[in-house]
Amino acid sequence: MRTFFGLELPADVAVQVADWRDRQPGVTGRAVPPANFHITLAFIGEIAPGPLERLCQAVDDWLEQGRVGTGELLLDRTGYWPRPGIYWLGPGNWPEPLSQMARKLRHLATSAGARRDRNPFQPHITLYRNCSTPPAAPATLPSIPLRYRDLTLFESRQGRSGVSYHPLQQWELPPPVPRKP
Repeated sequence: MRTFFGLELPADVAVQVADWRDRQPGVTGRAVPPANFHITLAFIGEIAPGPLERLCQAVDDWLEQGRVGTGELLLDRTGYWPRPGIYWLGPGNWPEPLSQMARKLRHLATSAGARRDRNPFQPHITLYRNCSTPPAAPATLPSIPLRYRDLTLFESRQGRSGVSYHPLQQWELPPPVPRKP
């Protein structure tokens, strides 16, 4: 099974993102269905049931330590990656604890047997795939707040109508850990 850790978008945020995206003229490529909007934290790839169960237990143990919490992002930046032909929306800035969560999940996934992900962490929502040319700069940049409260393990399934993502397990994140003065 092909899996990854991510942040699932609340339905109202997915609608706002889709609405903004659909008002952008002249973007080539295949639009991602709003049901597939998410922010990937750690790609796992193919993993067998045994190692996946151990990985989920490792996440349980890590989250019990209380070092990660909920947070907020402002989706206010677009980008284009030419090699995969991806046009995306993401935050211009994000809290360091989100980067720490992504690093820890990548480490846990690698420890469970996943291939090491060497790409720098850039939280983003893929809007279009297979863009053959860079999209024009948007007429108006978005400003969509996203509050994340859960961490989700997704399975990626290939079907007749394309790829779809299905939650396998979800962990509720505690409120942010207060900083010590």
